[in-house]
Amino acid sequence: MRVSRPQILRVIVAALALFGVCAILPVVRTPTAEATTPLWLQHHYRKIGYVRSFKLDLIDELPAPPQLVIIGGSRATRFEPNLIQHLTGLSAMNCAVSNCRPEDAWAYTNYLFSRAPQVKLHCFWCLQVSALADTTFAAGLVYDKRLSRSFPADLVAQQAKLLGNVRIKDLLMCNHFTARGRLVWCLYDKQRAEGVTLDQSLDHWIAVHVPQQPLTDPVPQTRARSYLEATLALYNKHGVEPCLVIMPFQPRALAALRAVEGWQTRLDEFKAYLQSLQSTYDFQLLDYTDISAFGGHPQDFYDGAHITLANARLLLRTAITAAPECFH
Repeated sequence: MRVSRPQILRVIVAALALFGVCAILPVVRTPTAEATTPLWLQHHYRKIGYVRSFKLDLIDELPAPPQLVIIGGSRATRFEPNLIQHLTGLSAMNCAVSNCRPEDAWAYTNYLFSRAPQVKLHCFWCLQVSALADTTFAAGLVYDKRLSRSFPADLVAQQAKLLGNVRIKDLLMCNHFTARGRLVWCLYDKQRAEGVTLDQSLDHWIAVHVPQQPLTDPVPQTRARSYLEATLALYNKHGVEPCLVIMPFQPRALAALRAVEGWQTRLDEFKAYLQSLQSTYDFQLLDYTDISAFGGHPQDFYDGAHITLANARLLLRTAITAAPECFH
């Protein structure tokens, strides 16, 4: 009869205990379910880098490097990598993260190129006016070395000081993702399931996000603009023409924003800046601020800015048709 190694170890331990002998023996461990379950199916994720580190860990679990990356803020989290592959043949990864800035795009792009320099990485980049504000880095850009190595050490140290103590949260307690990073379920879906209507969500969003006074003060954008342009240059260096999309607002929310003095001016300046870059960099710019530009539906929003899966599919299909050169 064949005896297994754990059985042999148990016999040895029993014999030593019988004779009062102490010994240090290797511990035989059975892998836990959490350790053997793919990351996207696990129930907990606690890292200081939060969703930024999570998306990188998902990338590292992929069977092959992605050929297209979706970049953007929380408004871009519903875009489906599987739909992109179906429409273009390109394997994709949704790397959209809350409060995304050009610095995020720069760091993710560098990481993906460093992992697979032989892959022609395409880019679907979702933007809004606030993306160009110079703000303090998210913790993932500071504390995840896969991202922080894309920045000068003195900038990382400065941002760490500005961040101060960072509370580590459990990402998967309230968010569910696919293996390729698409957000499937979050607080918005929970509220919708509990009966919160779109009108109620819009009332709250407008009260919180629509300025109550004219927008006259300039917004610092020097660092953000420099990293946006550096990211475009990096893609062009690799022979890639990114697709940049200005993301939509729900019509009622858009009307409320346009009623604020200075808001439309900022949007116009934002678009003019991006258009001016087309004389230096190769990329396509699609303005989907108004849902009529991609045939979107007013009811397919969670609030004033976050689109549901239905509008995400419409927008993506329209963009691929409008800018086919970005997906070849």
